[in-house]
Amino acid sequence: MFIEDVILYCFKSGDVMRYSTLYHLLKGKKTTSVLSYGKLYAILDYFYLFPKLSKTLFDSSIHFLVESGDLHQLDDQFVKLTDKGKARSQNSALNQFSIKGFDYYKFDDLFWQRLLFISQVISYKSYQNADYLPIDNDPIHQLKIKQWLRQHTSDTLVIDFFNEWKQLMGSLTQEEQDVLVSQLVGHDVVGYTLSQFAKQTNHDVLYVYLLYKSSLHKMIEQLLLGVNDFPLIFSILASIEEERENDTVDVTSSLIEKGYSIDQISHMRRLKESTITDHFIEMSLSKKGMDLIDYVTIDHQTKLKAYLADNPVYKSWKFSDVIKIMPSLTFYEFKFYQFYLLEEGDN
Repeated sequence: MFIEDVILYCFKSGDVMRYSTLYHLLKGKKTTSVLSYGKLYAILDYFYLFPKLSKTLFDSSIHFLVESGDLHQLDDQFVKLTDKGKARSQNSALNQFSIKGFDYYKFDDLFWQRLLFISQVISYKSYQNADYLPIDNDPIHQLKIKQWLRQHTSDTLVIDFFNEWKQLMGSLTQEEQDVLVSQLVGHDVVGYTLSQFAKQTNHDVLYVYLLYKSSLHKMIEQLLLGVNDFPLIFSILASIEEERENDTVDVTSSLIEKGYSIDQISHMRRLKESTITDHFIEMSLSKKGMDLIDYVTIDHQTKLKAYLADNPVYKSWKFSDVIKIMPSLTFYEFKFYQFYLLEEGDN
């Protein structure tokens, strides 16, 4: 698998898409325009997938896909999937993955590193061996491990912990189990890096990286669905969430849930209304089950429905065009109506 395969897969909707925005999404640029783009074109799962992706490599990949006939370039910024590209993306290995980048990017790698570290400590503990090199020399991380161990002093800790590991692995395929378990370090166990695992299994490193992300996200999803089934391993995840300082979006989200308006929050936090609006939109993408259409006034719903009749390609709407017709429309109402149309189309 090559980076071009992943980039091509991101155009799977078949819509005309601005490819420069895709670059920012893969890098993890957290702006309303990028996140909305991910939502509208069903690729939010790949947010922050390649934080170190260079613009040069991305642009050369787009050029390659256009030259190969997989993408059709309409102008300097817009491309569309061709029939050839569609057939190629339908056979992509990405179809088998369950990557949830936007949902878990804030904590997935940290959780995994801490789980590996705790697994190492418990492995050596089971053999009553305290003479080993820890896989993480960061003093802060070591302190967190010691705190976790002090909270879990049961005589059955070793058995219970590895039983949870076994049960979690049971929900994954053999290949998914292998890419995760291969990284474990413990008594008489030397873990592999992803590149070493790729070499051992005759896969390329990019495929193994995506497999790792997918497997880890499936594991996290299983933990969140079965909190009571995995109390020890879930507590690692919960402790990371408790340690994470509330970011500015979390603060806005809390105030919105308390019933404050965008204008009120803007004054309270001394931030621009546009910034609070951005927070509100990001919050809507993070929280499942929000009935977004309720935030659009009935009058604006009626006018937007009429606008839709004349402009059916709603994904390409521009706010600057729409407010010429309905000046009182807010930006979040505009975005929420687009998201509503998307969800209605999926049902």
